[in-house]
Amino acid sequence: MSLVITMFYELRDSASRMKTVCSVDTGLTSAFGEYNRQLWEQYGLIFVDSSYLSDSSGMSLSEEHLKSFINKNMDESRLGLLGGKDLLKLECTNVETTGVCLATDNNAASLKHQAVNLMRYHYKIAYIDKVLDWVNTIEAQGLSGGASYEEAYNAAGELNSKYGVDYSGWLPSDSGGNSLSEDYIAPWSLLNKVAYSGNISTTRVDLTSYAGRRNLNRGNLKYDHKNGPEEYFFLREYSMLKCGNYINPKSNSVLSYQTEFLVSGKNSDPDNLLSVIRRIMVIREAANIMTLYSDSVRMGEIRSFCEAVCTLLGIPAASELLAAIVVACWANYESITDVKILLKGGKIPLIKDSGQWITGLESALFGAGSIEEYDEGLSYEDYLRILLYLTGENKLTQRLMSTIEMDVRKTADNDHFRLDNCFDAWEMRITVISKLGPEYTAVRKRRVIE
Repeated sequence: MSLVITMFYELRDSASRMKTVCSVDTGLTSAFGEYNRQLWEQYGLIFVDSSYLSDSSGMSLSEEHLKSFINKNMDESRLGLLGGKDLLKLECTNVETTGVCLATDNNAASLKHQAVNLMRYHYKIAYIDKVLDWVNTIEAQGLSGGASYEEAYNAAGELNSKYGVDYSGWLPSDSGGNSLSEDYIAPWSLLNKVAYSGNISTTRVDLTSYAGRRNLNRGNLKYDHKNGPEEYFFLREYSMLKCGNYINPKSNSVLSYQTEFLVSGKNSDPDNLLSVIRRIMVIREAANIMTLYSDSVRMGEIRSFCEAVCTLLGIPAASELLAAIVVACWANYESITDVKILLKGGKIPLIKDSGQWITGLESALFGAGSIEEYDEGLSYEDYLRILLYLTGENKLTQRLMSTIEMDVRKTADNDHFRLDNCFDAWEMRITVISKLGPEYTAVRKRRVIE
């Protein structure tokens, strides 16, 4: 009898342990199945929102959900076997979180990892190499520093001091200068020159309420994935894929120019668009000045014009000084024309040859002439892609998190959505007791991407 009773006891204990393991693992699968649907549909990211569409923070609701799932899996009375009796009488009494990895932890490491994994299926390395060639060309030629108008301004000052002629008003007031400073906002006059202002979004947001600017909740699980060099590039391609821009705005988004926001970080659509246009002007002016100085025919045209003007003014020795000013004006006018084409959806070569020059000297000086278009070159989105590659990863990540929160909050029942309430890795200690006496403890760690 003692042997038989012991065997039954051991059998019941083994069954209880197996039931606990199966119920816990199945419950965890159910808990991770409650990922935020809008985050997945819009951005391809799988994170469980621990607030469950409420304004709460912390893991208490996730713990209650998991405990409920485990108990439903343990309840044998619903099966109708043996008259509906629960022979094991197991119940999950406690779920205690010992570790969690939030979407925003470690500069959004897990979010970026999921985004990069998604992009591996969308782009080939050869395309990224092409973008890198553009970036390397910009850096090698010094185009990211902008077109230096120092020579033109010095020439204007010398004309004024030596000959009493002031040509400083000819110089481009909206030119890029020598800096890509994000604190500079170009005046509306530049935007009016290159885009139809009636179609420009005027949306403004309070960035302090979004993940990029506010204080964030912190998890305590170490993210042990090692970033590879390709993640730098894939994250930027992910941003281009998921975010809208001036040419292709994303429907039902808060900001119409999301990619421009990722580049500039301003709190309004017009400010972000202005900032991006100025950056493109910086690149275009530098490239166009370089092309113009290497074009002997056009430089001859400039010198002939300047010699004629200075001869009429009685100061023929000032023709070279005037030529420096005319070069700056022509490069600026050509760059404005370039940006007009880009904002219409056209393409512009990164560095033009003499046969790809658009404007004439007369149009540059007097504002006449028509706009031509190219069949090849870089589009507005390609220039945005270049600017994303030139944007620091920390800034890009913070702005991307804010963009994601903006869009998800705009959907039904997600008013309180916060990325720092979302997790993709969870470690917990689960306590299960049997009304027949034994108590069991299960320790689990689950991650969305193993």
